[in-house]
Amino acid sequence: MLKYMIYILWILIFSSLTFLIITSNESYSINDLTITEKTANHINIENENYANVDYVNIESVNDVKIENLEKATNHAFTVNVTLENVGVKKYSEAKYSEFDIVYNEYVKKHNRIIAELLNPSNLSELPKVVVVIPDMKTGYGNRLPGIVCGFLYSLITDRLFFIWGYNNFEDYYEKDFNHNWNIVINLYKNTTYRYMHYLNQYNDFSLVARENLSNEDISSHDILYVYTWDYACAPITSNPYYKKWFDKIIPDYKVFTTISLKLLRLHPNINKQVETFAEKNFSNYAIGIHLREKKLLDDMIIPVEHYSEVVKMLTIGMKNVNISIFVAAGSNNCRTKLINSLRKAFNHHNNNSINIVYTEENMDLRNPVSLNPVSEVGALIDMKLLSLCDDLVITYSSSFGFIAAGWSQKASRQRGPFVIMPVKDLDGDLWLVDKVWMWGAMSSEPCMYLSKQLIENEDEETVKAFKTNPLWMHFSQCHWYA
Repeated sequence: MLKYMIYILWILIFSSLTFLIITSNESYSINDLTITEKTANHINIENENYANVDYVNIESVNDVKIENLEKATNHAFTVNVTLENVGVKKYSEAKYSEFDIVYNEYVKKHNRIIAELLNPSNLSELPKVVVVIPDMKTGYGNRLPGIVCGFLYSLITDRLFFIWGYNNFEDYYEKDFNHNWNIVINLYKNTTYRYMHYLNQYNDFSLVARENLSNEDISSHDILYVYTWDYACAPITSNPYYKKWFDKIIPDYKVFTTISLKLLRLHPNINKQVETFAEKNFSNYAIGIHLREKKLLDDMIIPVEHYSEVVKMLTIGMKNVNISIFVAAGSNNCRTKLINSLRKAFNHHNNNSINIVYTEENMDLRNPVSLNPVSEVGALIDMKLLSLCDDLVITYSSSFGFIAAGWSQKASRQRGPFVIMPVKDLDGDLWLVDKVWMWGAMSSEPCMYLSKQLIENEDEETVKAFKTNPLWMHFSQCHWYA
């Protein structure tokens, strides 16, 4: 009898703590599994359908078992498991699933229409399009925001999306559909067009922030051009015409993250290099640092030691932890100075294992097209490795670091990167309330460098509309450009 009662008690305890299983119809694989805060019991995932999953974040577990998952695809899921006294609290939260449906439908539509366009017998009516012209002569971080903006405009206006001038795009990114403008450009020789953005010379922010992008005037143009190095579409999330769309499709305002994780997936060969480096060099907790010394005005200086100080703050209270610090910089000299500063700061640190790592790139080489350091592949690898870090410390007004922060599933957290400010004098004016050395961003969305120009130059109604965006302060304070 006693043996029977012990057996029943064991079953009750085990069933209260054991498995969370997500079920569906087919089997898919998980490309990226993150485990943090291991405080619960078990999760068993086997033969499950994640309907296009490529990222699963599992928090609060001790044991994870993954079996028989095939067919790598892409979607985003978050699964959380926590213990609550007796029993287990279980819930799952799908991230970006609505957008994935929209994206997949767009890909089907685009491929179908392109096939029809390339058939000479089907040229009766040309579809209206959005054409992005990335600014290839500026920084690597300035190429991606315009692409994301253009694709967003194409979705909400029901137009086709194309990129013009990004040579060999397919060498760097995966493509679900052919968006090379050159394949259809000859069909649009005698059509009408309008620029929504033209660098910093022209930006129709009143249209973006508060008008219907499918109104009669806009619809009369076959081509909408987006020529920008900036995250110029940020005000669109303030636009009352599209509030319901965002509430349903991208309700957390992480527009860049949502779109870039689908549209800007690294080419498998490049992504493999990223994964190999991360598996070899990243440990339990990874901090990424991006140092750019030349982001200066009026003889300001970048205090390299401040990056080390922020890293020390991030590791307060950590003991016996394996910590990786990934360093990316704008030159070999910058990188060496930062590494030396970090080694000095972490000579002895609470028995933690500190591993300072970086890619073996010659940062003094210059790209002949953009005059940026290192090759485009090398830059993308550094940017993506930064995006995989648990925390980021970046340089004020440098788009490279902010793009890395947003180009990641880790951007789903509320906190953004920590930003190091350039200063004129390290010792003077310490009592000034506006003396800022470092601040923490509340979002991982990119800077909108033209936001100050919008606030200063646009009409009152447009400014009011822009400021209904909960991130407007974030967009306008992360740079000095105006």
